[in-house]
Amino acid sequence: MPPLGRSWFKQVPELSRHFRTISYDVHKDLDPRHDVADLADEAAALLDHLGVEKAHVLGTSFGGSVAQKLALERLELVDGLVLVRTSYGAREPERMSLRTMGRMFGWGSFGVKDAARRGLEATTSHTYRVRNREEFEDLTRWHLTTSPSFSGFYEQALAEAHFDSYRDVGHTTAPTLVTHGADGRYVPVGNAALAGAIPDSRLVVLRDAGHLVFIERAWEVNHEVNSFLEPR
Repeated sequence: MPPLGRSWFKQVPELSRHFRTISYDVHKDLDPRHDVADLADEAAALLDHLGVEKAHVLGTSFGGSVAQKLALERLELVDGLVLVRTSYGAREPERMSLRTMGRMFGWGSFGVKDAARRGLEATTSHTYRVRNREEFEDLTRWHLTTSPSFSGFYEQALAEAHFDSYRDVGHTTAPTLVTHGADGRYVPVGNAALAGAIPDSRLVVLRDAGHLVFIERAWEVNHEVNSFLEPR
């Protein structure tokens, strides 16, 4: 559950070999009246509608906040939890720099395409961009057509800023895999401290990867997820 289910284009084909896999899109422009709890309720309603009684839940970034909330509110539903480059929320131990924030919002960009490129440069590692130039260009084009508007992005950032699982995450009962890219700037790797607060958790930090670790190091992420969840 990221903001856009289509972000999982490197995960769904592989995970579907082992699990019944469901991905979905959060609203492109988030309703300002909605918060993380509302989105967790929507995810639970979807699973209930599909007749799913037990599920492994995988969330990334903002979707990781929603996944945390779902796991805390519906203990009987979430059988396994995977949190990719996410944090406690409001009290995260390491925040992004102002420079990174500026790049994410496209400040100082010369047009929409330049803003998209700057944003993706802030969420990927230099190593990935050098080794995968063509894929990075594809991601830039995709980002231009699927990203929320500035106001939508702002509302999402606001909802995430108000989310705070610091006191509650220790009550998570689902076995949890926490994954981060070592070069992450949007959600810096210091936020991997989240794993230490969850009773039954495992932490994996992958080198040469940033915020989009599940795209940059897809094979390793898929392997870790399958290895963690398949025996359960």
